[in-house]
Amino acid sequence: MNRIILLDVDGVLVQAGGYRAALRATVHHFTAPDLEIKEELLSEMEHHGIASEWDMSPLIIAAYWDAILSRAPIPNLPSDVSAAAREIKTSAPIDLAIPKFDLVAGQYPAESAFHAGCFASIPHELRKNLLTSTRDVRKSHTMRTFQHYTLGSENFADTYQMQPEIQTESFLLTCDHSNVNDEIRAKIRQLHHHIAAFTARPSHPPREANDSTLGYAPEAELALDLISMKDIPLIAFGKLEYIAAQHGLDPATLVKPSPFQALAGTLAAWTGDEHSALQAAYNWHNTGALNGNFQSLPPSFDLMVVEDTMGGIRSVKAAGEILQKAGFDVHVHAIGLTSGNAAKASAFEKAGVIHFENWTSLIEGVSL
Repeated sequence: MNRIILLDVDGVLVQAGGYRAALRATVHHFTAPDLEIKEELLSEMEHHGIASEWDMSPLIIAAYWDAILSRAPIPNLPSDVSAAAREIKTSAPIDLAIPKFDLVAGQYPAESAFHAGCFASIPHELRKNLLTSTRDVRKSHTMRTFQHYTLGSENFADTYQMQPEIQTESFLLTCDHSNVNDEIRAKIRQLHHHIAAFTARPSHPPREANDSTLGYAPEAELALDLISMKDIPLIAFGKLEYIAAQHGLDPATLVKPSPFQALAGTLAAWTGDEHSALQAAYNWHNTGALNGNFQSLPPSFDLMVVEDTMGGIRSVKAAGEILQKAGFDVHVHAIGLTSGNAAKASAFEKAGVIHFENWTSLIEGVSL
């Protein structure tokens, strides 16, 4: 039987040390260089659906500032994030804790925290500037700083046509590591497999488009290049931004756990055409029906997803239900990869998702 496989990038295809290093560097830039950011905290945030460091960074900074200001308010704090950071300092140890808040569909988590009234000790305008517009490199101080560290100063300038504010090398190039070797790659790329990567990483527009790449950071492409799989279709955040901009949509509504990203990934994996897959997914989003492009899919196939968090699994399961309602005989297989992380394993177990510690155990435990 034909098999379509959607592969997450971070935690699945690559061990994303670069993002974690950039996250810590960003938080330290606005807090204290010796602030401990435990991996358990980051895993717990992922468990609750906060998967992007663009949200993690301002939320951790907010938790740090809120803890300080709740003990000793600072009068007349500036609303500018960088200016405020220079005034909010402490020598006392801080136990970081992210409050629980509901995630809102179509809204990024940091903004949801803002609207939920979290971190109330931070003045309103400063809190708004810290927690909103987390995908706007010109408005968000934390996102802009994070992009310096992920891309490196030179790539930052090329991507955004902005003068670098920090001189740094690319942490993605120096800290990321491939999770797949030649044997694993051969298993993934068998003849009856049709594969695509789908990720919340920034990326260029769809490869069939001839539009400018200004503002589109090629972070997902760097990962595929690292694992020697840069030829496979890729449905990443930049591709979603591209189709969203064409139709006046918020890309936050299209990224996993939305079925939009998995539907586009499924069709791109089968056809090899990212642009038409995105357009077909938009047509479904707009009309609720799967258009003619989806009819190129085989009538019966396995749809497999390999993920390290539940967001992508929910996306693929929802896409599978949409395809089944449209008459396709689709069998969805969700597989989790934990990299030995207990919180991830617990999340998969609660959801009834089969999971493995690494690709070697996955290949031994699942027939690919």
